[in-house]
Amino acid sequence: MNKSEGRPFGQPEVDLVSKDRMLALTDGVVAIAMTLLVLDIKLPEGLRGAELHQALEEVQSQAGAFLLSAVVIALFWRAHHAALRNAGPIDSYLFWLNVAFLLLLSSIPFPTKVLEDYGDQFLGPGLYGAVIGTAALVLYAMDLRTSRSAGAPWRRVPLPAQAVVFLLSVGIARVSPAAAIYSWAAAVPLSMVADRIAARGR
Repeated sequence: MNKSEGRPFGQPEVDLVSKDRMLALTDGVVAIAMTLLVLDIKLPEGLRGAELHQALEEVQSQAGAFLLSAVVIALFWRAHHAALRNAGPIDSYLFWLNVAFLLLLSSIPFPTKVLEDYGDQFLGPGLYGAVIGTAALVLYAMDLRTSRSAGAPWRRVPLPAQAVVFLLSVGIARVSPAAAIYSWAAAVPLSMVADRIAARGR
């Protein structure tokens, strides 16, 4: 029997993955990514005096990058669960979008480490902005997909302010790495504006 028989024409193929298992996998990836962030924070043993003070300053820099990425991952986790809250059957499009999102999410510890070591160069904020911005864009596509499958208009999905800010910061990093890092703060007010605009369409 052909797998396509019994399925209405034009209806996307449904993948044999439940929403609960997809959310469970996401929870596991988030937990591992946050654990890897913590493992990067190290203080060498046997240091004293000036060497110890210098090592503590480096740890403070590592802790700052850890807090930034931990908050980003936590927000991604919350937005992911919100996007799939009203999702129906997981079709192949949503399945592969989720795979791409998890790949980007699990890679965040690497650009975080690069940001720690090369924050004053293009590579640090440039790579970090590219990874976070792309992940936010994929998550936006997932939100659109679930809204479409639920019959909701696309206007109800907030515009991807985080994706815009972080992807634009890649270009800003070419001119000023420090300015690119500061520009990430704009994602907060712009996301609030995007949420209000989406709320008006409901």
